Amino acid sequence: MPTGEHVHIISAGENIHTAYPAIFRTLPVITHTYVLADSETYTLSSNPEIEKQRLAIRHAVDAVKEISESLSIPFSRQLVFPPVYESVRDILTKIARENPGARFTFDLSGGSKELCMATLSFASWLNADVCATFGGKIARNVPLPDRPIRTMLANLNYQTILAILLRKNPKDPDDGTRNWIQREYIYKQLWSVYVPSRTKKVKPGDPVAQPVTYKRGRKPAAEMTHGTLSTLMHSLEDAALVEERVSPDTRREKSYRITERGEIAFRLFSDPSTSSLVRMILEKNGRP
Repeated sequence: MPTGEHVHIISAGENIHTAYPAIFRTLPVITHTYVLADSETYTLSSNPEIEKQRLAIRHAVDAVKEISESLSIPFSRQLVFPPVYESVRDILTKIARENPGARFTFDLSGGSKELCMATLSFASWLNADVCATFGGKIARNVPLPDRPIRTMLANLNYQTILAILLRKNPKDPDDGTRNWIQREYIYKQLWSVYVPSRTKKVKPGDPVAQPVTYKRGRKPAAEMTHGTLSTLMHSLEDAALVEERVSPDTRREKSYRITERGEIAFRLFSDPSTSSLVRMILEKNGRP
């Protein structure tokens, strides 16, 4: 059961002390901070350049500790020894047992390749959200695909909705987000190509049925209601593939936009044979 605790785990690098404060803009409820550092970072090197890099990382870890203490957030530094995978596994297992039911987030902006890859491999086990700065100053979420998403997008209607949200909707150059699309527009676009989820069971030898499209004014084969759309959008939002916004003016009108996770899921798991719209968006995004 969720406890309200939020465990934030950082792979140690020389710039984590600048990325850490920025995290609080999007994750202001961190209750525990752990820094995972390669053990060699805390050993002296006879090579001046290597020692300089290690010293910078040690100072960055100390700075994160000071920030945590100033905010009354418990802090712990965990040293990772070779073999890295087994060491990370044991550390994360201990942390998970000490914080049952907690939310986990990983910041993999720093640290060695081996440390980051080992930590990332446990993200799905802890249902953790992952972020990284990718060389910038602000950490961004790292969308992680999973098998349920692939299964979910086998429903052609989800593919179509994501394509509608992507069409003629370029990313904002500043923050990478997209414009909000009104619910009514999505409903009108999906209405004529809606494919009912409950279809006749196909028997061996039966011809494969293709989605039927209709001209304006015609009804789809199975009536698509606003309740149907609500169910579809709720599932997409629950899977973090879209975001919902309620109009501050009417308090009722809803708008949606696709998330980065949703865009990646669409590119990877959509079938270009679904519809001409899906095929057009896939081709536009560089997938034949």
